[in-house]
Amino acid sequence: MINFHERPKFSDNFPNWWRNLLTVFLLFLVIITGLLYYRFDNEKKKYLAYLSVDNQQVEGLKIEEKTNDISDLSTKVGGDIDFVSNNFSLPQLNVSSTQLSPSEFTASNVLVKDRDSSTILFGKNTYEKHSLASITKLMSGLVLLEQNLNWNATTTVSSDKVSGSNIYAGDTYKIYELWNIAFVASSNKAILTLIDVSGLSREEFVNRMNEKAIELGMLDTSFVEATGLSYLNISTPSDIVILLQEALSHDEIREALMLKEVTLFAKERKKEVHAWNTDWLLLGWIPNKFDIVGGKTGFIEDSLYNFTVSIRSDEGHILDVVILGAKEHELRFTEAKKVLNWVLSNYTW
Repeated sequence: MINFHERPKFSDNFPNWWRNLLTVFLLFLVIITGLLYYRFDNEKKKYLAYLSVDNQQVEGLKIEEKTNDISDLSTKVGGDIDFVSNNFSLPQLNVSSTQLSPSEFTASNVLVKDRDSSTILFGKNTYEKHSLASITKLMSGLVLLEQNLNWNATTTVSSDKVSGSNIYAGDTYKIYELWNIAFVASSNKAILTLIDVSGLSREEFVNRMNEKAIELGMLDTSFVEATGLSYLNISTPSDIVILLQEALSHDEIREALMLKEVTLFAKERKKEVHAWNTDWLLLGWIPNKFDIVGGKTGFIEDSLYNFTVSIRSDEGHILDVVILGAKEHELRFTEAKKVLNWVLSNYTW
């Protein structure tokens, strides 16, 4: 007898083989989904592991080194992975050190900095702006080196009416001779003549000087001309140390700054031109036992007497020094000597 009130079950109308096929399909889908998730999760964990400096386990996953994986993070460059391990000793002020007051200097700005550790060992108005004067020529030299000068080419000295009596308009010299006297005697005519043969206009040259300052991180420095005669060429001791380090890293500048004297011959005037280096520490005119790496002077009335120099200690530590605004010509050197002697006597590495 048929019961019309009873509904048929789904299973009664669904063959067994369809149920089996559906079960297999669902099982297959679960397996595939699981594998894809595992692979994605594993790759994600590997990626996170690569970002760890020690390259160890991340969330319990042991990273296996493979030929197509990152095997040594210390050799990779880019991103946040690459780093450099600096092996240097931090300078420590001795417990028994004597005090040195900023008021003992006539200079308005003083800075001594340990190059390896970037530690300021003595400072007075370290970040205060001051006219650069001829320290400007360090930046001019850096920009000139970018122009691939022909060192053996001959050129005629510019007719600019600027201070400096070593060379004269109409004299002809080789580029390397002008280069040397520009740094040894701080010749303004030599710098301007070199700029004129550089391939850049003077305006373009100054623009490049300011661009270079930004590139070096000298954010408190600006230039309006290339000799240092303008008081509007300004910087800070902190920025000048950056400039000095970069300049001395180039053989052409460092070797010129280390020449104690230079002698040229003016063919047109049939006269020998001789000039001493303006760095009295280098010449020994201020007695000292420093191992000098290179230095540059500067003076205009608005800046008074400036001096920056790098020396190497007996233990091989490089100290960068900046003296700005000393009241007298000789004081920039004696005050540099004074602060260096104090640092070397009161710090240990």
